[in-house]
Amino acid sequence: MGSVIRLLAFLARSGVLLLPFGVGLIGCSVCPCANPAPTEDATVLTRTCYRPAETPPGEAAPAPLPMPAPASTPRPMQMLALSGGVAGAPFTAGVLVGWSALGTRPEFDRVTGISSGSLIGAFAFLGPKYDLRLQHLILTVKTDDLFKFRPVECMLRHGAFGTAKPAERLFRHIYDDEFMADLRQAHAAGRRFFVGTMNLETRRLVVWDVGAVASSGRPDADDRVRKVLLAAVSWPGAFPPVAFDVEIDGHCHREEHCDAGSVAMALPPFAPLDDCPPGGDLYVLTSRKLYSEPVRVPKSAICRLKPSVTAIFEALTRADIARLHSLCLLGGTRFHLLAVPQDYRGEPPSLTNLYPKQARQLFETGYRYGARGSCWRTTSPGEEPGEESKPRDGSEIQGCP
Repeated sequence: MGSVIRLLAFLARSGVLLLPFGVGLIGCSVCPCANPAPTEDATVLTRTCYRPAETPPGEAAPAPLPMPAPASTPRPMQMLALSGGVAGAPFTAGVLVGWSALGTRPEFDRVTGISSGSLIGAFAFLGPKYDLRLQHLILTVKTDDLFKFRPVECMLRHGAFGTAKPAERLFRHIYDDEFMADLRQAHAAGRRFFVGTMNLETRRLVVWDVGAVASSGRPDADDRVRKVLLAAVSWPGAFPPVAFDVEIDGHCHREEHCDAGSVAMALPPFAPLDDCPPGGDLYVLTSRKLYSEPVRVPKSAICRLKPSVTAIFEALTRADIARLHSLCLLGGTRFHLLAVPQDYRGEPPSLTNLYPKQARQLFETGYRYGARGSCWRTTSPGEEPGEESKPRDGSEIQGCP
């Protein structure tokens, strides 16, 4: 038993427990609308059914939500895509606040977010009015405000290493009535805020129109918005998944949703391409470096596994950004990218310390970049000098012992 505890402690310190693998998931049953499966916590379960956010192959798509009538002449859009990556979240927030100080930050017509980008994107979508709230959150939040590490109790009851109760309380505070009213107003004006989660059962990306959820007219609409945002940051295995009851072909089915960072790192804010008039701008803010700096890896199975997982997330981030760049080229949209600087050095997060200790330093770095206004790159990852991957012909290893 002692060796097991030591192994868990080591995994927590090394951050391996943040791997996006569901651990001991419980409760994958189907429940009728009128009689949902009992739960001890009604705040994490929608007890009434609604149409799913994704449609399985072969099934008819749900009726679209009513949309405002388009303008006679569509104008170019200003769009923002925020990637996941809690370690660099203060940098992204700092860029937005510094950009406001510069006075050139546009009102975004569409904003998308994955993982921590969903939480920051909620404030970015509503504009500089929420900059002080965003800055205060980023500079004061602690791991205990998001997550309680209770591996024994939570593994047995929820199939996770901890509980997200602190995050639920925090979300009720920061996404308050004023925020919800502003969100509905922005949605009514034709602007859109999209958030991605992953359906644990299908392992597929689910995209939520958060403004539509808030504007549904249901008495629990505000709580549903908070649930979607909670699911967006619920790392599988660390946090319990967030449960939703969805209606498919007249039957109610329970879905469990979690952080989508395993399947996507940046969402396109326009689809199809003809839905985005040419001449607009897409700004992509990624809360991580595009490439890790070289480090020596100890001769240990666990230590060798960790950089491999990090490489997967970085490759997914670059691939999604490259996709956005290609869509911009096809649609006549100007592309702008800003990532955490390659020369930044900071301590990576772990399960027992989710939030970066250097939050203020990272926020100030982002603020300087945002206030500068001329630091955006316009090329896709892999196109700048030193980023290309050239085939080797073997001459590099000649003469090595």
